[in-house]
Amino acid sequence: MTEPEPYFQVTGLSKAFGGLQAVDDVSFTVARGSITSLIGPNGAGKTTVFDLISGFLAPDRGRILLRGEDLSRHGPHEIAALGMVRTFQHLGLFYQLSVWDNVFLALPGKRRERLWGTFLPRRVLRREEQALADRTAEILDFLGLGAKAGEQVANLAWGDQKLVCIGRLLATDGEFLLMDEPAAGLSDEQIVELKALLRALVARGKTVLIIDHNMEAIMDLSEWVIVLNSRRILATGRPADIQANDDVIKAYLGV
Repeated sequence: MTEPEPYFQVTGLSKAFGGLQAVDDVSFTVARGSITSLIGPNGAGKTTVFDLISGFLAPDRGRILLRGEDLSRHGPHEIAALGMVRTFQHLGLFYQLSVWDNVFLALPGKRRERLWGTFLPRRVLRREEQALADRTAEILDFLGLGAKAGEQVANLAWGDQKLVCIGRLLATDGEFLLMDEPAAGLSDEQIVELKALLRALVARGKTVLIIDHNMEAIMDLSEWVIVLNSRRILATGRPADIQANDDVIKAYLGV
């Protein structure tokens, strides 16, 4: 009996920019329904890996498989349609719009936005509009932002802006969430809330891959940790194994 394909798998991933090798022969897997973290010192290649697997960069070599489908030459919109979506270090929000509008605009499937949608009966469009509004309200309530739905995003605290960013991610209905530095700039209390939120997302059927430099949060939250150093995989394992790994300690964690 053959083993099933891993949920997500990267094999031999490499990318160079001119003479600079940014990622070199990187391979790892992510289990369905897990929280996995990708860590390493600055310049190790973490964000480049995210850009490659989410379609914002094309790899020079290697394969990227989601549920057995090769994504290596897919664009970001095609990958998002297959269920892999991501955040960025820069939040990319519509700062002059409300919290509600930011999440509502990220919802897919708005037939009214297509040319043929103008010919649909008004009752059909009203039903669609109500369904989209209900979904927006559900996401905001889940994130604890319901009371701030009408506020302009530019006026929110940094932690709430990060929640809006996650709300836009959830609006896509993606099942594999890539999060780049979700804990950056958050207070200790907000990090506790973020960890609870990520665990709740996994309980709802999501799979999460995180880049972050907050080692306390990463080691508490993750089921599996991948360590990049000098553009290559240095180690993989459970948090306790990574914390005890001499090579990782020397390269990143410190004594």
